[in-house]
Amino acid sequence: MAKTALVIGALLAGVLLGFAARWPAGAFLVPWIDLVAPIGAFWIRALTMTLVPLVFALVVSGVVNAVRHGQGGRLLATSFAVFLPMLVLAALLAWGALEIVLWLFPLGPDPLAGLLTAGPPAVPHVPSASEQILAILPENPIAAAASGAMLPLVVFAMLLGVAIARTEGNGLAGVIDELAKAMTRIVDWILLAAPIGIFVLAMGAGKAAGASVAGVLARDVAAEILFCLLAIGMCYLLVFGLRAMPLGRFARGIVPAQATAAGTCSSMATAPVSMDVALNGLQLPREVAGTTLPLAISTFRLATTGVTVIEVFLAAHAAGVHASPVQWVLAGLSAVIAGIATPGLPGAAILYACDAPGMQILGAPLAMIPLYIAVSAIPDMFITTASVTGQVTATTLVARLVRRGS
Repeated sequence: MAKTALVIGALLAGVLLGFAARWPAGAFLVPWIDLVAPIGAFWIRALTMTLVPLVFALVVSGVVNAVRHGQGGRLLATSFAVFLPMLVLAALLAWGALEIVLWLFPLGPDPLAGLLTAGPPAVPHVPSASEQILAILPENPIAAAASGAMLPLVVFAMLLGVAIARTEGNGLAGVIDELAKAMTRIVDWILLAAPIGIFVLAMGAGKAAGASVAGVLARDVAAEILFCLLAIGMCYLLVFGLRAMPLGRFARGIVPAQATAAGTCSSMATAPVSMDVALNGLQLPREVAGTTLPLAISTFRLATTGVTVIEVFLAAHAAGVHASPVQWVLAGLSAVIAGIATPGLPGAAILYACDAPGMQILGAPLAMIPLYIAVSAIPDMFITTASVTGQVTATTLVARLVRRGS
């Protein structure tokens, strides 16, 4: 909690100092802000350095664990047949929530002017729709990794994860799992300097754009909270519409898991309560609760997809990106992949791994990610509650489908 407060304090202090430099009385701050600006650029580059190995290792490790946990073939197929449509619905809900917030509170002109020089530049060339669709499959995975092309790298990593999971032995899987842990640790080391990096970046942004960057972050938090409330409502509607169980019984039974999720802000810490809710509160079949719910906890994060859509799309809107419809769809697809392929580990490394591929597709500034990290604790209670609600809902729907098919 103290670290979160320090990061938020650094963000606010940086924006205020940068904003003060815009006034005649604060003109003396300008050379100092320009002097330390390379520190922010260096910190962003250090984060970017970890991107390719981090995402590759996390996706492969997550897919291997997902395939190996779902040992019942039919149950595994049914589980993912429920997970994927729910993630697509979550992406659409998140897009709608963001559009509502931006309709109520439109962005001003050039709100990210101070960040566009700190982060990687937008991709100037917009390939044709056919080129973008073909680019999903990498012609050369090593070349894709070397060039930083994230979506084809993620697709290759998912296929590799499935193949590794189907082979005997744990040698390669163990190596990649250790690589994922090592890269996460490196990112955590870099994030120890988050207060300094965010303070410097926020000063530059505040000097160039004033309070508008804070306005972008406020819209991000508002859209994420609105999305989470809509996602929880969607879960109730799915249970009711598909007649998985009486809605009142489901709503009463899931309350302990939701309360624990809101209190701990951790779906992993809530897992024992979620299991108790599934078995005793909702009285789901033990074979479904024992297989689908652990699979959902480890691979299915409804809120992750929604939050990724909001953060990526908002960064693109704020940066004035003019992307093609195919690019928007591919960025949404990367968010769906993030909701099912990246493991639910704590820390800002996961947020970075989820947001970066979509931002790269749209040409949005990666420099927004540290600022998102700075305010991520504010909606965390809602995000975790929505994720846990989605996991228990998916398990309930799978139980209904299995019961119908038997």
